[in-house]
Amino acid sequence: MSYQRDNELRRRINAFLQNAFSLPESDYYSKLDLQKLLSLKSALSDINNALTMRLTLGFLDWAAIALSFDAESINKIRASVLGAKPSSNGYDIYCAGPLPFIAEVKCNIPVNGGAKYGAAQRIGIEKDIDALLHGKSKASSVESHCLKFMVFIDLPEVRAANAHLFSSNAMSSKAFRFIETDEVPNDSNIVYGVYAALAA
Repeated sequence: MSYQRDNELRRRINAFLQNAFSLPESDYYSKLDLQKLLSLKSALSDINNALTMRLTLGFLDWAAIALSFDAESINKIRASVLGAKPSSNGYDIYCAGPLPFIAEVKCNIPVNGGAKYGAAQRIGIEKDIDALLHGKSKASSVESHCLKFMVFIDLPEVRAANAHLFSSNAMSSKAFRFIETDEVPNDSNIVYGVYAALAA
């Protein structure tokens, strides 16, 4: 039988709802009218924002140790992150001190359960690296000595997709590298890649 997009979408949505919420087997997809589909789309946007927030807080746990921030300083940064509206312009994290840094947080998961990013994901990562290095038009300018980070969720498939992406010729020219274990970042001319876990 040939591929039928509507049947595959129905199967995947029904399977997700049944597994995620321990629901009995049923055709939930057929009950989703336009209004319910729009509400579900909005909820999925909120889920992405929740993932980004938890990964951001997980990165701050790493930064507190790696950058030797005291509890008061890291709590101020956390409060700033929690007080920012989702999808606001600027960087996911901007810390003016005691050690200035900016960070972009990426919750990308390789498409279709694979080990490579899709074209839009690759373009988004490259664009964010450029924005960290050269600034954003809709963000405040940052000091030249500001450290720069791109944060990825620590999953094997993400590590595999990054290995593939950053071995390509297009990305090898970027001033980017993943930080080594126990390395203390000190070069403001590059973007450091960091793997972080989601905060609880």
